[in-house]
Amino acid sequence: MYRRMILKDLKRKKTLNIILLLFVVLSAMFTASGVNNIMTVEKGLDHYFEEAGMADYYILSHKSNGKDSVQELLQNSENAKSYRKDEVIYTSEDNFKQNGKKLMEYYNVSMVQSLSNSDFHFFDSENKIVKEVDSGKMYIAGAIAGKSDLQIGDKFTLKIGEINMEFEFAGVLKDALFGSEMINNPRMLVSDEDFRKIANDEYVKQYNSGSIYYIETDDLSALQSETAEAEDVYLAIDNETVKLNYFMNMLVAMIILIVSIGLIIVSFAVLRFTIGFTIAEEFREIGVMKAIGLQNHSIRLLYLAKYFCIAVVGAFIGYFLNIPFGKMLIASISKNMVLENQNSAVLGILCCIVVVLVILFFSWNCTGKIKKLSPIDAVRSGQTGKRFHKKSILQLGKTKLKSTAFLAINDVFSQPKQFSIITAIFAICTVFVMVLSVTANTLSSEKMLKLLGLTKSDVYFVDSKRITDVISGARNVNETKQEISDILAENHMPAFVYIEEWYNLSVTANGEKYKVNFVWCDDTETTDYTYTKGVAPKYENEIALTEVLAEKMGVEIGDTLIIGIDGENKEFILTALFQSIMQTGNVGRLCQEFEIPNQLMTGAIGYQINFNDNPEEKIISERIETLKDIFQNKNIYNVRGFINNVTGVSDTLESVRNFVLLISLIVIILIAVLMEHSFISNEKSEIALMKAIGFRNHAIMTQHTGRFFISVILAQLLASCLCVPLLILFIDPIFSTMGATGGIEYQFNVVEQFVIYPLIITATVAISAFLTAIHTRTITASDTANIE
Repeated sequence: MYRRMILKDLKRKKTLNIILLLFVVLSAMFTASGVNNIMTVEKGLDHYFEEAGMADYYILSHKSNGKDSVQELLQNSENAKSYRKDEVIYTSEDNFKQNGKKLMEYYNVSMVQSLSNSDFHFFDSENKIVKEVDSGKMYIAGAIAGKSDLQIGDKFTLKIGEINMEFEFAGVLKDALFGSEMINNPRMLVSDEDFRKIANDEYVKQYNSGSIYYIETDDLSALQSETAEAEDVYLAIDNETVKLNYFMNMLVAMIILIVSIGLIIVSFAVLRFTIGFTIAEEFREIGVMKAIGLQNHSIRLLYLAKYFCIAVVGAFIGYFLNIPFGKMLIASISKNMVLENQNSAVLGILCCIVVVLVILFFSWNCTGKIKKLSPIDAVRSGQTGKRFHKKSILQLGKTKLKSTAFLAINDVFSQPKQFSIITAIFAICTVFVMVLSVTANTLSSEKMLKLLGLTKSDVYFVDSKRITDVISGARNVNETKQEISDILAENHMPAFVYIEEWYNLSVTANGEKYKVNFVWCDDTETTDYTYTKGVAPKYENEIALTEVLAEKMGVEIGDTLIIGIDGENKEFILTALFQSIMQTGNVGRLCQEFEIPNQLMTGAIGYQINFNDNPEEKIISERIETLKDIFQNKNIYNVRGFINNVTGVSDTLESVRNFVLLISLIVIILIAVLMEHSFISNEKSEIALMKAIGFRNHAIMTQHTGRFFISVILAQLLASCLCVPLLILFIDPIFSTMGATGGIEYQFNVVEQFVIYPLIITATVAISAFLTAIHTRTITASDTANIE
């Protein structure tokens, strides 16, 4: 009997049951993929670093006249428990060519090394350890190779010094140490034979040879202090800081997880609402079953059996959909990382079982209302006739609204619980899209320049070749600036060219030594930059530090620090604090009045160009395209393009935002259709009565659509109010881990975030509700005497 009744009910209410099934599928899919991704992301970096063989501390050095001062220091260090060393050759994007053009576009120094002498583990695109590299072949870091059109088997040349060798692309390389977008120092793997051939070139020996040290220690602070005096150090970084350099990758993952959790909550809320609504609607069937002798528990088990069938089928489908769906969500951050979850299948099954149990719990909880129903309720249409309070705050006699508008507003106020849930769901879907949109816009806006420690320019020219030549000592930085300026003048685009130079210096504070990356530019004023506390450095013996670095050193404004520069210790006064996401916040700034030896420069982001004629944005865009041809370099950007290139996730976030918008619209359509279909079924006699007293079909459809329109308008207002608090709650802490401890200034596109997206969602709700409301045409005035 149960089987026959369940099958009949499933056939009789196909639309409601199908939509309910879809929400079960969504719940199972989001729960399984969300939990799996949480586990993958949470343990992902630790697993990746462990598999790669990471150490506690890393030093990237340059050999000066064949002498390696870092190795001598480590050999005599009491704080270095052990260390490993990889020999590398420094290269730039100009060293790699294919058919006469640059093979890849990147803005930092790259490194070529042999695999045979390294104990470090690299991974290919399938997350397998690279164990061998054939002669004539080269693996290239995924963050860079992924941005080019390289295909396995493609040929290209490496030209450096007197070396001109042809290589074949062997595949994408995943490098835990230098694989993040933020570090952008790509490594290339070649065979030992090819490496030795390159390393023996005299030019390479003099300017391009160096080492990477992987150091194990029991006292990281002491080791950092001890190695702070080492010369020819490009980069010194600890393991935790390396993890923070995957911030942009993790940002996408965290946002995806937050969205997944939100959609799971929405799905479960709709499930509970729908189940309770359906049972309340079937008062007649319940009353009849009680009249023929069925007990409460028997009737409740009947409903439980029905929803169990829907839950099992939905969870089964959701489990298999979660596999490709979860991979798609995590794909954006797994390109440069080895993210594996060994228990994904088990977790997926457990999550789907939980979904089924939760649905059964909701069903059993909602069926508790069955106890209150009696056979007489079937006769009274589920009404007792008793009501001792106003149904609504509105009164028909005192309103000037038209009848359809009054009825729509009155319905919303008369059923606050139902419509508040609908409003909350619409608000959640809207606010997720708003938050993602603001975050994506912020990560590509001019406001990010403050967090990068840069001033605004017309053009940003990232030239790793010239920067590498300066770092290696082959050229002078002023020569490269003048060269670029002359080329611009020759092409009728006179401009002022400058560059923010990086210097890795030793700093002593409170008796401890630190290695700090200082930024210095003699073509700008320190007052051109933004500070959170204090006054910009004005004299040559004044400096500014980030809040993160000042806290780490235990210093405050007015304290004196000792900085080692070219073998000489000098005293500096700390006059200001600022925030930066560069080097995870471990940055300082020297005053432009201070003269620092150019040969100590260890890096730079790129050259900045300001045209003398102050052109408009359109002209700047045209000139950028011209400059790309002149310099044969694609790494020439306006502000937005440059910031997007540095952060590397703005485009990804925009894709995630569009995906979330699509999912939100699907959820909204399902909710609108489900709720309106339920309202029509529950209000059949009322609709028939309205038609009997003269209401036309169009008026009734307008009333039903109006209810959802009011809910979605309230949802947009609620979402707009929640947008900023949610940004502060969820996004601020993420940026704080990268050094922006004082919060960030968000970039709002008012038209996009508060007009376009709300209009899209509002239109979707209104159209869905109106199309579903067309079903009211099938109800006639004679149905007033027929509940069914």
